[in-house]
Amino acid sequence: MSFFDARRAPAVVKHGLLRRYCQPFAYKAGSRTGGRVTFLDGYAGAGCYEDDTPGSPLVLLEAAKRVSPKRDVEAVFIEEDPATFSRLQEVLDRRCRGQKYLPLAGDVDEHLDSVLRMCRDRALFAFLDPFGPALSRHRLQELLRLRARENLPTDVLLHISVRSVWNFGSRLTKAKRERRPLNRQDEAFAGHLDAFLGAGWWRSSFEEAAEAKPEEGKPAAIALRLAEQYAEEVARQTGYLAISMPVRRRPHHAPIFVLTLFTRHPDGAWLFADCVGHAGLDWEEAWRDAEASKEGANGQLGLFASGDASIFDREDYERNHSEKWIGIIRDNIHGLLDRFQPLVLQQHVVEVYGATLGTGARETHVRTAVKRLHKDGLVDHDGKGRNLERAELFRPARYDSSTLAG
Repeated sequence: MSFFDARRAPAVVKHGLLRRYCQPFAYKAGSRTGGRVTFLDGYAGAGCYEDDTPGSPLVLLEAAKRVSPKRDVEAVFIEEDPATFSRLQEVLDRRCRGQKYLPLAGDVDEHLDSVLRMCRDRALFAFLDPFGPALSRHRLQELLRLRARENLPTDVLLHISVRSVWNFGSRLTKAKRERRPLNRQDEAFAGHLDAFLGAGWWRSSFEEAAEAKPEEGKPAAIALRLAEQYAEEVARQTGYLAISMPVRRRPHHAPIFVLTLFTRHPDGAWLFADCVGHAGLDWEEAWRDAEASKEGANGQLGLFASGDASIFDREDYERNHSEKWIGIIRDNIHGLLDRFQPLVLQQHVVEVYGATLGTGARETHVRTAVKRLHKDGLVDHDGKGRNLERAELFRPARYDSSTLAG
């Protein structure tokens, strides 16, 4: 598989998040467990692409190596397909000698209990990135609750396959309109989705779409809403925070998956949002470079070209979009101040970023937004200093003439 095909941009997002998030997670979470940390890749794949570009196992081991002087990081890689597992072992043996890792052949569900026993005195970062429905909702919630009860630092980054849900939803909607039952294969896949999403509740959204106008019942839009609702409910039922990034192949395409981080610590949510901002720039660069490579090879724009593919200048892109990002974030914080006194930014990460989440906006843009609110006399904090995300922000006290007279 060439890394410069239609799959490049989504893969770059995933690996960019892992590169940026796992190292600070190991430092911060490992400080609570004597420096002991485990990285789990539950759907590890072959370790690298055919052109030797690192896959998630190598990305995780790179992060482990960077923190190794101060953290004891072990990595666990699970892969179900025998041929792919053999390739994974070969890649790890060739490229990661001397590092601590454990490859396990089989399904993540069958190994999960033993892995959790191994991690009873360790911080855990779990990356669950399947091609379709992942670990069952029951098992995921069981994992999150167990680690919370044991008060062990735990973050789970989950790939929610929007495309799998919408593809099946299209078949379910069509069957409903034609008033016929699903075939045996579709019923089997529906069972997998029941296990992953939680039995039953999601089907009604597609069944109702069968009676709606076509523009009101698009399966891709329904699937994205279901993914968002799933993440919100899992977080609520386990006491975790959830922060998500929808990932597309190209601009104006429907998201093919959502990457959701489940974390119990507001610091994790705040850091992840900043990493998502960087990943948004990674994505922008990746799809443009892929289109440019197609144009160079074919002499014309490729099938998926949007007409504005070009060599990506990261700094120029940020200069052209920063004012918009800052303005949106400023308005979001201003609105939150009407509801929360004091306002602690890291407790409202999704609301602070709003529509800018994943577009390239990061902590630096939040800080600038707070500085502008302070300059306009709308917030008491000047936006300077460390740990702005933890500071208590208030509206300045205002007194009218009647108040002063009293």
